Amino acid sequence: MDSEELWRAALHDFNNLMAGLQGVLDLSEPGQPMDPRNRMRLGSVLDDGKSLIDMARALALGRLPAGGVASWAEWEAGLRRRLDPMADLFRCRVEVVDAGARHSLWPEPMLQDWVAVFTRQILPWAVPGPLIVEAEARPDVWVLRWITDAPMPPALRTDPPPDAPKNLASFWLRSMAGHMDLRLEPLAGCLQVQAPRPPTDPDHLVP
Repeated sequence: MDSEELWRAALHDFNNLMAGLQGVLDLSEPGQPMDPRNRMRLGSVLDDGKSLIDMARALALGRLPAGGVASWAEWEAGLRRRLDPMADLFRCRVEVVDAGARHSLWPEPMLQDWVAVFTRQILPWAVPGPLIVEAEARPDVWVLRWITDAPMPPALRTDPPPDAPKNLASFWLRSMAGHMDLRLEPLAGCLQVQAPRPPTDPDHLVP
């Protein structure tokens, strides 16, 4: 990705954002309070806009949030706050399942952000759902699995095809996957991501 590709992606995505805002307004009754459904759609579009700004800042300036760790309960709650609005928007329930996650500390916030953006890419394949996301902590890696028949998003394949989407989300997912040293692989019935656990983790030996 060069600077021109980044500019083109940013302009394209913000144009779509404005179209989304216009769509919410067009569906609302003039002079009437916005109904709950359209209010939710408006909130989701605005949240997308904030996410696009964060992605563009990270890609252009390398500005990343400070990292930390959280208990599984705290980490899962933070992930749910990111997933619930998009699940409502797509009308597709997303279930986060503890498949051996609760006895580990989990990295935040970048992995949560990455999981949320990745989930958004495959949600259209999962409708009407539910889409199940399993989380597991192994001694050397954190593992996340999306139980789905969806293919790996083209931009995240080892050799992206020439027609892979060139939007901020695709560029950001690929860049942050490299930054966090994520290992992505499509398996039978799921998409799996592994994030390495540093040996200095206080619980890195917890099975």
